Amino acid sequence: MAAGVLGALPHALRAYAVEPRDFLLKFALELVPYSAWALLGPLVLAVFQRVPLESPHVARRLGVLLVAGVGFVQLHVLLLSPVLAALQQWNAHGRSFPQGLWGLLLERGAVGYFEYLLFLAAWTALRTTRRLRERELAQSRLALQLAESRLQALRAQLDPHFLFNTLNAVTGLIRQQRNPEAVEALAELGHLLRVSLEGQGDHEVRLEDELELVRRFLGIEQLRFGPNLSIQFSPAPDTLKARVPALILQPLVENAIKHGIARSEAQGQVHVRSERRGDRLLLEVMNDGPGLRSGGVRGTGIGVNNTRARIQQLYGERYGLVLEDLPEGGVVARVELPFVESRHG
Repeated sequence: MAAGVLGALPHALRAYAVEPRDFLLKFALELVPYSAWALLGPLVLAVFQRVPLESPHVARRLGVLLVAGVGFVQLHVLLLSPVLAALQQWNAHGRSFPQGLWGLLLERGAVGYFEYLLFLAAWTALRTTRRLRERELAQSRLALQLAESRLQALRAQLDPHFLFNTLNAVTGLIRQQRNPEAVEALAELGHLLRVSLEGQGDHEVRLEDELELVRRFLGIEQLRFGPNLSIQFSPAPDTLKARVPALILQPLVENAIKHGIARSEAQGQVHVRSERRGDRLLLEVMNDGPGLRSGGVRGTGIGVNNTRARIQQLYGERYGLVLEDLPEGGVVARVELPFVESRHG
């Protein structure tokens, strides 16, 4: 009806310019054909839905719709005729109803069929647009499901890797007959397992929670290495509520100990820090062990590769993980993430 008003108004104004009286009557006369189409609208749309212009047999379906258009035009004229007979006073002007109906059919037949074709074209365009939108939405959902599956697989791969290396540290204490430290390490391991199991469905956690997990892991490693391992944390206060991938730091810390501290007989240090740079979060895990040029591993193990894959899966190629030699000696694992502050807590 809104389209009918827009279509009828110019014709009514033109008729009023020729004969400046009875504007409302002229407007009503111009609006009547659109009103009749509005009454036929549900039936027309039902036929369009019943016979959509889609593969297969597009030509056959188009033929059915074109033939149906002839019937709709006749129904359209039948609906128009009583209203126009009253408004135009056919009897007063010496026109019988059959004569008026026949004249209306000749007058409105071609125009009505053209209007029907416009309706068909508009419906086909809308349906095609909707189907394309639904297809894009389905593809987006599929991509999201694939991404979710990949993240779950990466997380499932990381958890046993993390558990194995922690148990290996506890086993080292037992072999050295350091039973009190082994008992304390097992208690810390129990806490680590509980935290890991509770958060298995979370791809992201607060940085302060991730740092607490790393502190406990390094506590076990410190029991193992004793005074040969020095630990330092220096997170920027404004980064503690930032969202980071779960278990993002633990593999890097583990890598620093395995390929840095454990390869050196002297005391070694692991330094974990965080910093905000604009809309980015910078995480660094540094150790003063052998550098990459001195035979250190360049980050091709499960933990480091897994971390790179998870970052790319979650945030795209703009963010990632790099391992570099430090000028003063040692290696830094540097992670760049988008800075997003947690809404909880």
